[in-house]
Amino acid sequence: MKTILLATDFSANAKQAAYFAANLAKENKAQLILFHAFHLWPDNPAKEGDFPLSIKAMQESNEKALNHLANEIQNKVHPDKPIQCIVREGHTMNAIREATKTVHADLLVMSTVGTAPASAQLMGSIATGMVSETNVPLLLIPPGVGYAQLKNIVLCIDLNQPPDSVAMETALTLTRTFGCVINVLCVSEFPADEELKERAENIRRLLIPQPHTLSIVTGDELYDTLLQFAHTNKADLIMMLPQYRNWFQKLFSEGETQRIARLTDIPLLAVV
Repeated sequence: MKTILLATDFSANAKQAAYFAANLAKENKAQLILFHAFHLWPDNPAKEGDFPLSIKAMQESNEKALNHLANEIQNKVHPDKPIQCIVREGHTMNAIREATKTVHADLLVMSTVGTAPASAQLMGSIATGMVSETNVPLLLIPPGVGYAQLKNIVLCIDLNQPPDSVAMETALTLTRTFGCVINVLCVSEFPADEELKERAENIRRLLIPQPHTLSIVTGDELYDTLLQFAHTNKADLIMMLPQYRNWFQKLFSEGETQRIARLTDIPLLAVV
């Protein structure tokens, strides 16, 4: 992992996520880039005022704020490499996606909630929306969660749909980078099904070089089952492999990874 991009809206929760990203970058000797996107006409005028500044003035104002955050983190965390800052004008999700491509980011980090945490839990946020839009692994940090070494990970896999091979390989590469124990959780209505067990064994064979456990459990709600399992196993991180969803599905419902991201109190890594 060479480059980590932290997207911020300058909220308190985003600042906390920035410190998490900085510590992760330091531990992995990675380059940390702080990113902020602004839009000349804000999506929510009540939040930013009805009379925005010129693009140049907004650019300069946001660059000043981002550099201030970078200096603060640099002085407290002391990462191995100087923190870089990027400010771009544009709609948030599009701007973030373009930034991750431009800097060849290996990981995108965001807070699960920004300036409106209450509504984010009910309806989602920019960060949870990025789960289905990101082109790199997305690490989401819930409010109130400080940095801890990622030594114990719960990897949730749906055995009813074979995981994407590229995403699976990326997930395993990240776990090797973190040097962690992997606790694989498979939730199924029929845990004793022989075909399901065979698929689980295929997953286990992929994990042989790394310390791991594999559990197939029943559960009515994935969210409840996954969170209970993660807390029982004292997980530092939940890892999920979002399934592809077409535009029609996205229009009428959120995916399981988005729902977990919206409600979790443990950092969540969506691997694509």
